[in-house]
Amino acid sequence: MMRQQQGSSLIEILVAVLIFAIGLLGVAGMQVYSLKMNANSHIRTQANLLAQDMVERMRSNPFQRGAYAMSFSECTTAVTGNPSSADIAASDRRNWCRQLDRNLPAGQGSVDVDNGLVTITVRWQERAGREQVDGNGNGTGSEQSSHQFVIRARLDNA
Repeated sequence: MMRQQQGSSLIEILVAVLIFAIGLLGVAGMQVYSLKMNANSHIRTQANLLAQDMVERMRSNPFQRGAYAMSFSECTTAVTGNPSSADIAASDRRNWCRQLDRNLPAGQGSVDVDNGLVTITVRWQERAGREQVDGNGNGTGSEQSSHQFVIRARLDNA
């Protein structure tokens, strides 16, 4: 007389559920990675738009292009009264620095003007996604990575 095996279908179901759960974890990991890359893409788009914005500001004030030159650490004060074209350049620089600070994490910018060629560099920080852990297994903050976007444009002579 043959005896039937009992419980084999239960083991098969448990193995199938385990494989399915591992697959769901993989999908969740890809979704988290996708969201992070989407956020980074948004930041890079903002950097591009801000650099283009400065080029257009310089094109709209052709007689003061040299006044737009600045290093990463410079941001000017507000303009009051009846502004001259140099004051407009100073106001543009200040507003641009303010936009960098508002739209990019640790955003900084520099403008280099050489005759009709302008080089605009925008820098920012992004989370690298790797959490640092101390000896007790506690998170100590996330690692930062520095990025920059450089645009070079030739401006028509004023």
